[in-house]
Parts: sequence; C-alpha cells; structure tokens
Amino acid sequence: MSTSSFLPGADADRVIWLNNFSAKIGTYATLVGISAAEVTSIHNDAAMFQYIMTIQEIYKQNLQNLTGYKGLLKHAIAQQHLGAIPVLPALPTTPTLVSEGVFDRISAYAKRIKASVNYTTNMGQDLGIIAPVVTFNPANLQPLLSVRLDATRPHIKWLKDVTDALDLYADHNDGAGFVLLGRLLRNEYIDVTNLAANKVVDEWHYKAIYVIADQQVGQYSTVVDIMVKKP
Repeated sequence: MSTSSFLPGADADRVIWLNNFSAKIGTYATLVGISAAEVTSIHNDAAMFQYIMTIQEIYKQNLQNLTGYKGLLKHAIAQQHLGAIPVLPALPTTPTLVSEGVFDRISAYAKRIKASVNYTTNMGQDLGIIAPVVTFNPANLQPLLSVRLDATRPHIKWLKDVTDALDLYADHNDGAGFVLLGRLLRNEYIDVTNLAANKVVDEWHYKAIYVIADQQVGQYSTVVDIMVKKP
C-alpha cells in the first residue's frame, strides 16, 4: 500500500477540495490554533482560485467559438451562417486579491492542524487533509497503447507505470495472428516489419500486457489498429 497527497491532482478537483476546506475550517479553527485572520485568508484563497478557474473556462469556450467562426469565415459550410462575431461575456466580479502560493499555504495549514493536540482523525477526514491509502493490485494493471505513423512505420507508445517491462504483440494480417514482438523496457517501439510483397496497404493490430519480475501481470490492452502502406 502507498499513500498519496491529500490534495487532488486535477485543478478542477482542487476547486471542490478547497471550497470544502474553506467552508469547514471555521468550525475547527479555535481548536487547532487557526486565527480569524487566517480563516479569512483561506476564504480569500478559495474564492480567488475558484474565480481564476471560472474565467479560464470562459476564455477557453470563447476561444473555441472564435476558432469555429474563423473556420466558417474561411470556408462556407452548407446551411451554416457566420452570425455575430463571438465576444467575451461580462466576467464575474473579481474577488479579493491574494498572493502567490495558495496550495503552499494550505499545505502549511494542514501540517499545523495535524500537529495540534486537539486534532482528530474525524476532523482530518472532514477537512479532507488525510491522504487516501492506495492499495496496489497488479491484477488491475492494463496498458493503454497509442499508435501513429512515424514516416511509414507504426510508432507505438504507452505508459510504463510501476512495471518492469511490457510484452508487445502484433498481428500483421498475415494469417499468423498475434505474434510477440518483444519484451520491451522502454515505453515506445517502432515496428520496422515490411509490408507483404503482394500488398500496397494493410491494417495492422497491436496489443500488450505488462511485466513485473519477468511475469506477465494484469490484463491485455485493448487492441489498437493502424493502416500502413508501402513508402
């Protein structure tokens, strides 16, 4: 088993986490030595991070609208009309400005809270400052392959994860089915197999399974396909 950070990795998840922490910190502040000014600072940090995430999404959506408008401006599409030029909507009111390092401060608060003589596990769970315990089960491992052409050669990539190697199989549509290409220590492979002499274009298929301590573990990947042709 391993322990990860109590902070979520994705920013969208951090918004939810920080809003929860901000909403509940006042309940425990006096018990764990967090001052009223520090509670206000936490509220301001949460409001600012929420605000920045919101306007980032507004700009992102507006950029997509502008990109679509530009495409239609360049080339007409049947039964579609340009309409008005996309403009930014009115932005939400800017909250109180804060200094850099929102999550640096939050991590420091969490450390202080856990060091308090009044700290309890229930409190930590409620505030979200207890990291989840991750149980590693190799039976659940499954590679995720991606494949594209590098010049005319299939270039297969995957994440190595916590494994030692990966067994990669290919079906070159030659009647032999899936054949082991090799036990690979890196996280990418270029297939240099030649296309059959009687073919100009063909579809090849790939699948793989992880290896730990020289043993295959987990599940085979979903089969990925790619069209190959003679150079």
